[in-house]
Amino acid sequence: MQYPLSLFLAVASFASLSSPVRFETRDSSEIEPAAQIVRQIRWPSRTIEVALSTSLNSPSTNIKAGSDVVGAARRALARWSSIARINFVVSWSSSTSVSPATAGDGISLITIADTLENQAFNADSTAGRTRVFFDPESGSIAEADVSINPHPKTEEGADLQFSTDGSPGTYDLEATFTHEIGHLLGLDHSPVLGSTMQSRQAFNGTFGLPALTERTLSEDDRQRIRSLYGPKQRLGRIEGRLIDNRVANSFNPLNGVTVWAENVGSGRVVASGITNDDGTYKFEGLTPGQYRIVVAPREDSTQRFRSFEISNQVVVKSDLATTLNYNLVPPQASAPALNPRLIGLNGELSTVALPLDAGKKFKIYLGGEGIDQVPGTNISINSPYFTVDASSLTREQLGTPYPVVSFDLTAAHNVPFGDYSIKLQSNSGETAFVPGALTIDPGVATAGANPVDDYRFFINQHYADLLGREPDQATLDKLTAQFNQCGTRVDCLKTRRLDLSTLLLMQSELSATGLFLHDLYLGGLGRRPRFAEYESDRVTLRNFNSEVKDSSIALALAFVERPEFQRRYPASLKAAEFVDQLLANIAVDLKAERPTLLGLYDGLNSGRAAILARVASQPAVVDAHYNEAFVMLQYFGYLRRDPDESGLNFWVNILKNKPLRDPAAARSMVCSFLTSTEYQNRFGMIATHSSSECGN
Repeated sequence: MQYPLSLFLAVASFASLSSPVRFETRDSSEIEPAAQIVRQIRWPSRTIEVALSTSLNSPSTNIKAGSDVVGAARRALARWSSIARINFVVSWSSSTSVSPATAGDGISLITIADTLENQAFNADSTAGRTRVFFDPESGSIAEADVSINPHPKTEEGADLQFSTDGSPGTYDLEATFTHEIGHLLGLDHSPVLGSTMQSRQAFNGTFGLPALTERTLSEDDRQRIRSLYGPKQRLGRIEGRLIDNRVANSFNPLNGVTVWAENVGSGRVVASGITNDDGTYKFEGLTPGQYRIVVAPREDSTQRFRSFEISNQVVVKSDLATTLNYNLVPPQASAPALNPRLIGLNGELSTVALPLDAGKKFKIYLGGEGIDQVPGTNISINSPYFTVDASSLTREQLGTPYPVVSFDLTAAHNVPFGDYSIKLQSNSGETAFVPGALTIDPGVATAGANPVDDYRFFINQHYADLLGREPDQATLDKLTAQFNQCGTRVDCLKTRRLDLSTLLLMQSELSATGLFLHDLYLGGLGRRPRFAEYESDRVTLRNFNSEVKDSSIALALAFVERPEFQRRYPASLKAAEFVDQLLANIAVDLKAERPTLLGLYDGLNSGRAAILARVASQPAVVDAHYNEAFVMLQYFGYLRRDPDESGLNFWVNILKNKPLRDPAAARSMVCSFLTSTEYQNRFGMIATHSSSECGN
């Protein structure tokens, strides 16, 4: 269950100690509809003084006992600070209540206190509320107070709680803090479902999952805060005006409608906004690249039209503005018949983003008017990292007043952190979108600029990526102790990360498994394994390890029964023909081994499997192809994809001039992969490391 959020405006005066200045207040609330805010407000400096109320140390019953209240507030501040270079100067205050709208006290307070003032302030909210005092002439913020609702309740009137451990049926306190601090900084709400500043907060337990992804900031949040506080150097912008031409010879502005931008290459939502009264919009702080711009009506708007893409090839360049205008014409000017209202996961419908995991398959639900008029082939995500199974489309019976369908969607293993939209097209040709409906956020429990800098996350993610399993408790404790010895010393932590990565690649079961699978495919099919094949086969090999005495023979037997292998080696082949073809694939001199291989041939799959497994395990074969296999494992483990030929050849050539299995060369290469932007983007939007750390 979740509740909507919105904004309203109230005019008030603020008594300054120096001279009387008239201020307005903006109160964030949780009442629809959201008011369109034209004036941008911001703090005059990127150094902002914030006071934590001492009430954070003595929470009331609205917060679950044992919750890390102060930590949640500090982590929320740190998230915003990390993406906008904002310096929060944090102090403590005995004040417990927000300032009245009629006069501020000059203290920007974050409070959870159960006071009459806070009760009244949160009377129409569910999770939290922020009051911002600002100069109406300049938009300069003078004070902002955040209050967590002392008595949150369900729509039915039942008492609710906040927690920091994901307890079902509670609001996540850190997510609430993060959202409200966005208001404290001057932001309004976002139409992107995966944004922290979107207007709904889910309960923990929505979709049967903790609602923690709302803690972390999205690319949309980053673009919004950059537009206020920068940095803007080497960044570009898109701006334009939308005009409604439905009436002949009229040029009415298309105002108060949703517009957002997606990166064409990745499909990630990177910016959003609401058009102004004159139909203008602007996205500032965009990384140079190519973008898709999409427009959609808002539920509470009088503007009714069909969603549409303005363009999917807008090029943004550093320090330049790209102008993109649009005139609304038929058929976009028609009233929409396709209206997705709800999305869902695990059999539950809601209006918040769906938290997905990379490399997994999900059953996604969509509900709304006209949904049953969308064929499976017309449901898509404009991203190469997601695949929709059109044949899985099913009409569901969930008791809603409008149709609900479901379909299967698979997220790629290397899908980057971010939010992605669902696109629908009905049989009539009408399109509709759910902006930021899917969110990939593997590091929700971390608070740094990128989760890879949290060594607990780093350890667990490494075992998952490289070994396909979690570390046992003894190993985890040992590694944690090693990292703890570093304290806050950055160089020590970098060294520990590199030590762990290199060790797992060279001295664990990964090395033996990866080398064997590489040479199994090379010997049997004359090619490297693809990433998907490698992932599947290493799981099979691990299962065999616990069930079969010789797991390599068992996997080889399954391998020779595959259609591709049998097409390559028909049953009519004689022993010498079969053996010689295998030896030709590996291009290694095994003449001395040939009689033994011929002796294993029995004309059956069992004999073929024994020959193939023996060839793939020969030390000369392993050594000859070690460099290629070692590079391949890093693409599979770190980047979770097939290697590109140019990259593979580059690294193989580097290793060719080094001693075989040279630890220094391996360490240097591992460092390059770990500090690559592609690797870091899997977990967060900010790359905190670069190849300069590797001496490259």
